[in-house]
Amino acid sequence: MTIYTRYMMKRFLTPLVFGLGLFAILIFLGDTFDKMNYIVKSKASLLTILECLWLGVPYWATRVIPMATLLATLVAMSGFVQSGEWLATQACGLETRRFWLPILWTSLAVSVLAFVAQETVMPAAWARSRRLWREKVHPEPEYSMYSDVAVAVDDKLFIRTILLRLKDGTMERPLLERVGAEGVYSQLDARAAAWDGAAKRWVFQSGVERTFTPEGVIEQPFQTKVSDLDASPADLIPRPINPDEMSLREVLSYSHRVGRFGGSPREYEVAAQSKIAYPFANLVICALGIPIALRLRKSSRVVSFCVALAVSFAYLWCMEVGRAMGVGGRLPPWAAAWMANAGFGVLAAALIHRWDL
Repeated sequence: MTIYTRYMMKRFLTPLVFGLGLFAILIFLGDTFDKMNYIVKSKASLLTILECLWLGVPYWATRVIPMATLLATLVAMSGFVQSGEWLATQACGLETRRFWLPILWTSLAVSVLAFVAQETVMPAAWARSRRLWREKVHPEPEYSMYSDVAVAVDDKLFIRTILLRLKDGTMERPLLERVGAEGVYSQLDARAAAWDGAAKRWVFQSGVERTFTPEGVIEQPFQTKVSDLDASPADLIPRPINPDEMSLREVLSYSHRVGRFGGSPREYEVAAQSKIAYPFANLVICALGIPIALRLRKSSRVVSFCVALAVSFAYLWCMEVGRAMGVGGRLPPWAAAWMANAGFGVLAAALIHRWDL
């Protein structure tokens, strides 16, 4: 690594850290103020509220990395030009491409770190934050009964019931299916089921157990059958799972599970592609910021900050449009997730090529 490369990396990383902290704090405060009405009325302890809010910081920090990257690119590049160092390096015979390549490589390293954080720290912290919010800070009222419940307990167990009563811990017309690689291989089809709190199991009543074999279906009637379903009544409440609370591997697994049980996995397929595309938006945004910084080389840092906000919001808008089109089925999941990166990447490549001529 040359002295020049280290110097440019330092010029880039200093405003990156500042911008990351600034944008994360602004969005965090905005989200906190938006929830303030619920927080002041909450019966949760102060420590629980602070834990809930603090665990949301990794999520917001990961979300604003592209904005911080663009701000850092604009500040580093424009500052280098305004100081006269750009002319000095050109006088020494340094190619224009050598001037901005260290910043681009550093943004790639930031993209890799953002992807690692998105797969490790962020999902666990965000899931814990949302759980504390739902259960302690702002508990949402639960219905006493749910009709037409269909829940995938895990990759191999699927439960459907006409009626789920939470207070009584009972189900009407439950159907418990065990799924293998070739589809459903056994069923428990009963008139009713009751939750046994001591055994932590559901007890099926007045039904039939079916086993599907290559030779045919084997049926065994029963009056009482203790199942291997150990999910409590509260765990069977149908709640959508936020992809932000899962890693890429978990989203892919859940998407496969939803598709296997007859649901539409498009939302999770798009989310899986987005989990790959979004961290590397830092590289695209950085590449776009290089020609913009050269264009605004005589502008102040306030102008750089405003440009960073405008371009970042335009990119986020394109990301959301692509995601909506992917979930709606108008675009394939990969195209929906990578649409913003592709569009802004082509624009960045064209502008950089123009400056290199």
